[in-house]
Amino acid sequence: MSKATQARINQISKGDIARSFSRAANTYDDAAFFQRVAGERLLERLQYFKLQPSDILDLGCGTGHFTRELSRRYPSAKVTGADLAEGMIDFCRAQSNQEDYVCADALKLPFESNSFDFVFSNLTIQWVEELPQLFQELNRVLKPEGLLLFTTLGPDTLYELKQSWAAVNDYQHVNNFIDMHHVGDAMLSARLSDPVVDNEPVVIGYNRAIELMRDLKNIGAHNIDSSRNHGLTSPRQLRKLEQEYSKFKMDDGQLPATYELVYGHAFGTETSSAVGYHDYAVEIG
Repeated sequence: MSKATQARINQISKGDIARSFSRAANTYDDAAFFQRVAGERLLERLQYFKLQPSDILDLGCGTGHFTRELSRRYPSAKVTGADLAEGMIDFCRAQSNQEDYVCADALKLPFESNSFDFVFSNLTIQWVEELPQLFQELNRVLKPEGLLLFTTLGPDTLYELKQSWAAVNDYQHVNNFIDMHHVGDAMLSARLSDPVVDNEPVVIGYNRAIELMRDLKNIGAHNIDSSRNHGLTSPRQLRKLEQEYSKFKMDDGQLPATYELVYGHAFGTETSSAVGYHDYAVEIG
């Protein structure tokens, strides 16, 4: 990656991410339609791999929906869910005691090297901008030839909402995301084997822009960038937003929310770095 690419594209602290998703634990599942679609499509890709894992990590497990699904698919495997948000981990533990759940920073995972033969991650990597460090850490905890399978978001995500807000004011209202080619470069730099990335647009329809923004808040993925407008949005601004968003209306009358869904996979390799494991404590200040 170039130095320009390494610069942060969002100004979001880990603490803000953890708190936002912790608060959303009880509302997440009812609003996470796109997230469910993305995870199901990711699971479909398992048919292309001969996989009989004994140790599975669900990185960024959220409410544990796919952690529990992985337990059902691989009943003889030990399945661990990890998430930065303590509120999500508490929610997971209340739903099931069949899996292990750990509150952890993806950049400092509290696991021994070569712990997992399968790491699954649905829509988590987009919250981590230190991609080379992230993939080095994932390669560390993966067993050699273990599978990493993930989804993330590309820069065209929610472009309709971004363009509509740009006509209202100059604040940042929508998070930015890293191009998939940089994701692939980061996997290569981490010495993961045979990295592959591809993408597709996924469109979710809404009746009004405010409904989309409400869903984003209810899953914890609303704008928490420090450069956002910290004041209240006026009714006039919301009317202007709806007016601008209506220019994207589809033939069925709904408003599109387009996500650039990025898929990636790679395999673990022998690594010479970071034997042992990191402390379990998660610092989210």
